[in-house]
Amino acid sequence: MSDLLDVKNYVSTTEELLSYTSIPPQPKIVSDINNEINRPNADLQTVSDFISQDVTMSSRLLKVVNSAFYGLREKVDSVHRALSLIGIKNFKNIILASSLREAYGSKDANFEKFWNHSMSTASIASRIAQKVNFHSPEQAYLAGLFHDCGVPILLKSYKDYADIVDDALSVVPVASLSGNSKSIIGVEHERYKTHHCSVGYLIAKKWNMSEIVCNAIWHHHYVKIDIHSDEVTKKLVAIVILADYMSSLISSIEGGGIAVDPESEWAKMHEKVISELSMNVDSVIDLKEDLLSMVQ
Repeated sequence: MSDLLDVKNYVSTTEELLSYTSIPPQPKIVSDINNEINRPNADLQTVSDFISQDVTMSSRLLKVVNSAFYGLREKVDSVHRALSLIGIKNFKNIILASSLREAYGSKDANFEKFWNHSMSTASIASRIAQKVNFHSPEQAYLAGLFHDCGVPILLKSYKDYADIVDDALSVVPVASLSGNSKSIIGVEHERYKTHHCSVGYLIAKKWNMSEIVCNAIWHHHYVKIDIHSDEVTKKLVAIVILADYMSSLISSIEGGGIAVDPESEWAKMHEKVISELSMNVDSVIDLKEDLLSMVQ
């Protein structure tokens, strides 16, 4: 396991195994938007104009903004209006989500599983971040959105990856954490000498994600969060681990995913994760109920 946690050496191995150029680059439109947003006096109209030039991205943006997640009282029918209502940071995250989906551009059933799980985890991570007063719900959203982004690359690279994709898009079961079975990371490493956390880390780097988000992607299956000396990184990793579990748990309850361990068993193996978030098993259960009430 220690070798799998060695980011520098393991990423080098992953780059050798997979063509780094096959990893989808960050779209130019995202770079243009980032350049404008990062200006001291970002101009909303200029940003809106960038998006309006892309019909697909514009329609997806408006669809997300008008969804129940934002709970806006009025229907938004223009990009500029959407930007003014939800703010630049939320706007940037939606654009990245749209670009991520566009970059993979697959209608495969396994890709749809990946996409649905990623969007669910991103939304839940943002909500958890707000609940625990994390300084940047936007970073939590991005980490949740990209946490499994290595999965589609492995699906394209290895024909037999479809056999284990459901495990990759779920959480590590208690049996694996207890050492009674091999985790998905161990299975991936045994088969391919890499794993989806490493591939996801590479993609996030190529898409110019912050170091803290990249680290959260790398470590979202690693329960021992004490390895992080930086407190902000530790908290973000804890948020993503819990969001990943909640997304998988809700999916299994609704019959759309593989079964996961109940809250009490999961919490016992993730004491440091929930402690980092000043939570306990009861608050984890309460979070599940709150999230279920939103989707019903």
